[in-house]
Amino acid sequence: MIITKTPLRITFTGGGSDIPSYFEKHGGHCINATINKYVYVLVKRRDDNKIYLKYSENEVVDVYNIDDIKHDFIRETLKYLEVDYGLEIINWADIPTKGSGLGSSGSFLVGLLHALHSLEGNDINKEMLAQQASYIEMVLCNKPIGYQDQYAASYGGLNKLTFKNMSDVTVENIDINYDLISDNLLLFYTGITRESSSVLTEQKEKLKYNKDVIKSMKLNVELSKWLSEKLNTYQYDSIGYALKTNWELKKNFSSNIINEKIEKIYDIGISEGASGGKIIGAGGGGYVLFYVNKSKQDRVINALSDYSFMKINIDKYGSRVLLNLGE
Repeated sequence: MIITKTPLRITFTGGGSDIPSYFEKHGGHCINATINKYVYVLVKRRDDNKIYLKYSENEVVDVYNIDDIKHDFIRETLKYLEVDYGLEIINWADIPTKGSGLGSSGSFLVGLLHALHSLEGNDINKEMLAQQASYIEMVLCNKPIGYQDQYAASYGGLNKLTFKNMSDVTVENIDINYDLISDNLLLFYTGITRESSSVLTEQKEKLKYNKDVIKSMKLNVELSKWLSEKLNTYQYDSIGYALKTNWELKKNFSSNIINEKIEKIYDIGISEGASGGKIIGAGGGGYVLFYVNKSKQDRVINALSDYSFMKINIDKYGSRVLLNLGE
């Protein structure tokens, strides 16, 4: 029996430039960080040639009928790895992850692959784990997403990611004081869940032909490179400015990114002392991230008391095996 623990992620700058339709023409760059909220996957061999799945639903299928599995990520992963034995898979998380904007689908896939490879005794490195998860989600499951989630979940920490083509993704850890940055991060839940596909599908298409959207994404990439330089010289407060600027650019990418509730949360946070903020993930719901000096955090938290608040710390390690009992 194997249990893996895989972190969720937040993105500071460059989100959207990790979509192939954009970066294969213009190059992509983003800065993200994994946080201490996790997706867990348990896998265990069975002797009865059945596959038992427990997630938000329960499924039981014969191992020879994997195509009957409803959960597309699990189905395509088992087919990709050519699993031909009985198996039990259980998935849970620290927080409700559907529609959170925290990259939960990528984290789940990385955790599932990590668990299955460990169960079979395969030694898989972080890069291969991220590549396989990206391929399954984007190609086999045809999801209109980018590459950053899978790489963040696999590597962990605060990273600069550069995208040139689908086989050339570079991950560079930014070695800074995670505690000092974490102390200034606040997450608030909008109370809205949404499927990212509707937002990302529109954004993906606009990045092909809409000159204004392409221009905004290029500015987003330049902002990401600027923040990278600032962080390398320990100018942590630059995160606030970067988040605020990123948010203004992000609103141009899709008509579905912003709504009245998100605007209200953002405006309150900024007016009460946050130096910057943005919606996390595709937009339309999920979590709003703020960068707030500790001296002003109580004001922000009190002003947004109608919304669920989550204090976070940056996770340093990425996906790891939490338990390996061997079989």
